[in-house]
Amino acid sequence: MALGRRITRLMKAHWGELVERVEQVIREEAAESAAAQELQDALDPTQPLPARPAPPANAQESAVSRAYRVLGLPDGADLATVRHVYRALIARSDPNRFPEHSPERAKAEQIRQRIEQAYQTLLLHLDPVAQRFRNLQTD
Repeated sequence: MALGRRITRLMKAHWGELVERVEQVIREEAAESAAAQELQDALDPTQPLPARPAPPANAQESAVSRAYRVLGLPDGADLATVRHVYRALIARSDPNRFPEHSPERAKAEQIRQRIEQAYQTLLLHLDPVAQRFRNLQTD
């Protein structure tokens, strides 16, 4: 019985780490959007806003680095490491472990969605074949 309790405590600790990591990324994104909103508010409201230019190449880099942070990897990790960590995180954030309509299940679904999004971003960045298949699917 002690082994079961120990495993439960370990799972809760890992779950807490995962939740904290995703919440940290959400807080950083909120801070970035708040800074952009402050800048927009600082502009004269009577002047029309200029057309928003296309995002520069460094915007993609920030998306890639954000995806690395969501998965808890250092920037520049290889594809095999990304896949290994992705599979481990997806298994840990399985919403089916929680009762239907519970707040934990909703949080697990949200976390799983963020992990999926980060993995897809890194997959397209690291694997040129994935981009080709994605282009074929959209045609």
